[in-house]
Amino acid sequence: MGNMHCPPADASLVASFARDICPFPSHNHSPHFSQMLSINSSFHLKNHYTAVQTSLTPKQLEDFTQGLRTTFGREGKVSLGGVGVVALSLAVLFDTLAKQVRGEPVAESGPISGLFIKDPNGYYPPQVYTISKYLRRVPHIANNPTLMRKGTERCLIQLIAEDRALEKLDVNHTLPIEEDVTSLNLHLAHIFEVSLKFQLLRIDNDTYKELRAHVFDGGPPSRDPIFNLNCDPEVADKVFLAAIEKSDNRTQEAFEKCKPKNGLVSTTWLQHAAKMEWEDTKFISLLIWSKTNEDEICAQKEDFDLKANALGKWEEQFTHQEDTYWYTHMFKNNSI
Repeated sequence: MGNMHCPPADASLVASFARDICPFPSHNHSPHFSQMLSINSSFHLKNHYTAVQTSLTPKQLEDFTQGLRTTFGREGKVSLGGVGVVALSLAVLFDTLAKQVRGEPVAESGPISGLFIKDPNGYYPPQVYTISKYLRRVPHIANNPTLMRKGTERCLIQLIAEDRALEKLDVNHTLPIEEDVTSLNLHLAHIFEVSLKFQLLRIDNDTYKELRAHVFDGGPPSRDPIFNLNCDPEVADKVFLAAIEKSDNRTQEAFEKCKPKNGLVSTTWLQHAAKMEWEDTKFISLLIWSKTNEDEICAQKEDFDLKANALGKWEEQFTHQEDTYWYTHMFKNNSI
């Protein structure tokens, strides 16, 4: 897994160069997965929060902060918001609110835009819809341990059921889970599923100790993907190699680093470039967690203080309208 002799930046550069010659799907995942589900999630979330705020005009920042206050209340603290799936949900919320205050369209359902790898055919496995729905709900229940536990359990049960359903379809060869983009989205879904188990362990170590033995169980089948290149690979190979010879020094250096040791590829150069990018995306699992740091990840229980990290003015007092919304919203969610 991963290209040990070919750095990710070089693999991405070569793949991008090849994609200009023969269009094929990008296999680059959202950095939110590797950052917000990592052991350094709080650090990355703070940086992302700052980056989003600095990208807004003063008026947009005011509206952005207002949206956060309305969701989380006057204290602006999010329980376990600095770690794991809650950190990921906050990163998604920041992006969503930023788009809204800029007047950009935002989908309220379906796959979260930009989070998963875009399939050119528009297909996403059911896990993508389940995860997207959960992440949109988390900000509204994160400060209520009971609702958060129930919501996380429900999402985990649903993902496990969807995994089993896909396994049956895979046996009957009725679903293209070997397709490059689909297999990567399933891989990201499995990473998220593991992170949900960690979240349950954080919420209640006593109740969910039995999950520790099964944290890494399951996952999508491990097999070589099918790359659907929108060109004649053999013809495109000649164009690709000729273009590499005329490219700048940086591209040529990246190509040399990413060539197989014997200088030969088993398929075509275009498929080799696509597979390198695909493997680097899948390599994300080793960067996020491993069994060696499982206890350290479970021990993470850091809240996130939106108010302390806000660049705009976080009002100390709610307006009457905000107080009414907050009371009604929390009452409906049985949190008071």
